[in-house]
Amino acid sequence: MSETPEVTPEETPPSGTKPVAEHAWLQNLVGEWSITTEMSMGPTGPEMTSEGSETVTMLGGLWAFGEGEMTMPDGESMHHKLALGWDVSFNEYRGCWFASASSHLWKYFGELSEDGKVMTLDCEGPSMVKDGETANYRDVHELIDENTRTMTAWGQGEDGSWRSFMKSTYRRK
Repeated sequence: MSETPEVTPEETPPSGTKPVAEHAWLQNLVGEWSITTEMSMGPTGPEMTSEGSETVTMLGGLWAFGEGEMTMPDGESMHHKLALGWDVSFNEYRGCWFASASSHLWKYFGELSEDGKVMTLDCEGPSMVKDGETANYRDVHELIDENTRTMTAWGQGEDGSWRSFMKSTYRRK
């Protein structure tokens, strides 16, 4: 049986990442939320509305971790999970989103506006118009007040322009 070597204070490994100022913004997401989502099924498609809920907690003061459920346009239930945090190594917000209705892991990277009200997260995912291709997407989270926030989803077209296709309004329960 070998003995554990003694560690001096100078050699003590760090106990992990400590929250910094950028992590504080994530506290705005914490809570129980009712969600109403309005979406368009393409430029000429019908407008649809969906209802749902989300619970967001903090993990170690570093990550906002959300779990939610929505009703899909076809009436089926969709469950989703979100993780969002500030990456001190890359100096940007990073996260991911995944759902029971998709096999794609949406990986986010983004930034916060100077006034601290808008977080813009970019990602790449399956094209909604061309099978087998990818497209650029952007989720814009805006704090309206302490009990209301929105998330607007945008897709980038082949011509480089951005088009909003979904807006969710979150109201604190």
